[in-house]
Amino acid sequence: MVKTKTVLFFALVVLLTGCAASNRPLSAHPETLVIPARVPGRFLSLAPAGDALIAVFSDRESTTLKMLQIPIGDHLPTEAPSAAVIDKIDTTPPLSPAFGEHALAVQNATASVLYPVREGEDKTVLKLASKPLDATQWTFDVVEPAGDPVAILPGDKGSLSVFWAAGSLLTRSYPDGTAALTLRSPFGIVDRASVFASSGFTAYDGESHSLLAVGGNDGGSIRTVSGAGPVHSSLIMSDGRLAVLTWDASTRRLILLEGEPGASRVSRTTVTLCDGTTTVALLPARERSRYLFLFNEERRRGGGGRVQHDLSLIAPAHMVGALGSRYRKTVLLSGDVRIEGFAALEARNALYILANQGKLTLLRVALGE
Repeated sequence: MVKTKTVLFFALVVLLTGCAASNRPLSAHPETLVIPARVPGRFLSLAPAGDALIAVFSDRESTTLKMLQIPIGDHLPTEAPSAAVIDKIDTTPPLSPAFGEHALAVQNATASVLYPVREGEDKTVLKLASKPLDATQWTFDVVEPAGDPVAILPGDKGSLSVFWAAGSLLTRSYPDGTAALTLRSPFGIVDRASVFASSGFTAYDGESHSLLAVGGNDGGSIRTVSGAGPVHSSLIMSDGRLAVLTWDASTRRLILLEGEPGASRVSRTTVTLCDGTTTVALLPARERSRYLFLFNEERRRGGGGRVQHDLSLIAPAHMVGALGSRYRKTVLLSGDVRIEGFAALEARNALYILANQGKLTLLRVALGE
């Protein structure tokens, strides 16, 4: 049984202001909306689209990839709208470990999703599906050679730059039909890429065991981000700094890396200690050099070895209704069921989180100015 609650914990946090998280109570009470999905997959995506959120998720029971439009307002709707099926993505049991992997982009009120379809034990097809949000039919392109989706970046006049891994990091522009361009070889994607802006993304390369920052609109420039692992999230700040949140399993630490534009060296700041982290999200806090840190973690409760699975948020105090300038930590979801994955974004002074903890749940956390 998944429980939703707000709990305060003392956080071992050393952040940009140099002060630890305060132990005053928080007032970040999330609204929740359960999304119908009998057995949701772990790969989830959220994207803004005008007055709506676009959510993409998979359903293991129906072996389909689905898209949902949810209106953005002062509150979540009382019932979830119906999800539209994008495609059937697997036909051969058992399902692959990568079932439901995809990349999502929304541009000019059109959603585009890059995903593999497993048509047999030894056959996989990579597809690009696109649809205006007010339309009912999808259009499909087959992307060759088949591989793993990495990212989709919007371009000029409605074009898209599609990136995928097929032994190499490949890219191709749509809909102009140009041939695939090799950006790096060999290359193998580990975990998920993080799009930090319309101009680029970060992705962990299993061949070189390094995190790469890829510029999509400048000829595919690639640089290494030192000190980051596969579990990461990245963004570009208003002054051009690249910030990366990553979890270091060996030290059990959540680490913030920051680098100046074009710099080869990055600063390294410990955010907190945590265990069992598999997904993180780094979001801007609308202030220079301040952030929202979202992550899942595991905590052992009592002497019986019971493991509690939490979705935790560390944020500037005033953004979650508390006083002072320190960062505060709160638990937004908690239960005995493992958190398989989540996706998050900030829109209209609220944090929206799509999480899979046994069931698919959308959370809305109001943020202060």
